[in-house]
Amino acid sequence: MVDRICALLGSALGVLMAYFAVYWTVGLFCKAKKPRKAEKQRRFGVIIAARNEEKVIGALLDSIKEQSYPRELVTVFCVADNCTDATASIAGEKGAVVYERTDPTLARKGYALEFLFDNIGKDHGISAFDAFVFFDADNTLDPRYLEEMNAAMDSGADVVTGYRMASNFDDNFISAAYGIHFLRSNAFAHRPRSLLGISTHVAGTGFGVRSAVLEGGWHFHSLTEDTEFTMWAVSRGLRIDYCESAMFFDEQPVSLRVAVRQRIRWIKGRLFCFVAYAAPLIRGLFSERGRGAFSCYDMFFYIFPKALFNFMLSLTSAVFAGIALRYATLAEAAYSLLISALGLAAVACATVIRERKNVPIRGVRLLWFVLAFPWFDLVALPLSLFALFAPVKWKPIPHTGKRGEVGAVMNRP
Repeated sequence: MVDRICALLGSALGVLMAYFAVYWTVGLFCKAKKPRKAEKQRRFGVIIAARNEEKVIGALLDSIKEQSYPRELVTVFCVADNCTDATASIAGEKGAVVYERTDPTLARKGYALEFLFDNIGKDHGISAFDAFVFFDADNTLDPRYLEEMNAAMDSGADVVTGYRMASNFDDNFISAAYGIHFLRSNAFAHRPRSLLGISTHVAGTGFGVRSAVLEGGWHFHSLTEDTEFTMWAVSRGLRIDYCESAMFFDEQPVSLRVAVRQRIRWIKGRLFCFVAYAAPLIRGLFSERGRGAFSCYDMFFYIFPKALFNFMLSLTSAVFAGIALRYATLAEAAYSLLISALGLAAVACATVIRERKNVPIRGVRLLWFVLAFPWFDLVALPLSLFALFAPVKWKPIPHTGKRGEVGAVMNRP
């Protein structure tokens, strides 16, 4: 009986998430929508939260200066959060308005952003800007990023996220896995949601927000403040759109230790967001209408801990069946793992083919990265189990400033 209940629950989850097949079809065969020519030029505040980023922040600020957008409409704000290096002085020398923050007890990006917006509100006024765009210090921007973001905001969206690429895609199989992961999100999450008029999510950096949304400041402090902001926005009926032509790059981890640490933080933060926002998203199913209601439904399953849920079902079924340690069960588990790995490699292959103009390498090396990609998703289960019980602290990701090939910019007309 328990085995049947577990099987039924697993099947029910599959049915409830079957709509993702539509996303894959749309993402694979449909072109992204292009924003029309902007009706107005907005005043942008550029938001940068940085901790000990002297190696990379200069490149970001240079890429902002090189934008095709009118420079007089752009003000750069940087919070140097608990820095012990030259981050603040470099940012100031390159024209940013810098606020230095020292609070080791609340050393987390969300608190740094809150501090920055409190100071912007006090010294400039939030409403002095039409919108704010958020970047990490290791980012660099395509020269037309702000121009395209400005045009995309004419659609009436409250939040717009851009097209994210790894600046060091070809360093090793770890940075390449991150690169494929973000290309997959662009192709099969952001693009189809945008084409279907459904809210998408923001992922840490490279997104713009209308200033009216942030009149009350920034109050998202979890380990994944980007996911928390997404759930808060969607559950309140705000629309998050996607602009494929607003391209930017960021540096990905090349160390397995750093990657695992970051992934644990992501998982722990998403578990918190699921607990905190599951109820508001469910309420949004009934309080919102049409696509707004479906956006709440979609975001509920976006943060639903699927790997953990399926593992608990399988474990419960095996224990009650009394076969948890039988060789046959272990063999079945190994076979299932192999099939999952092959499926994920196929997903990576589909991703690099679909986004091939933005993949900076070709040949045998790319094939190796595609075959190695499954580790990125398969580690979700053991890391989910660890994150469920272990305390996790936010730690900055070290950056070197190394830039690999930037295929997307090189191949753009």
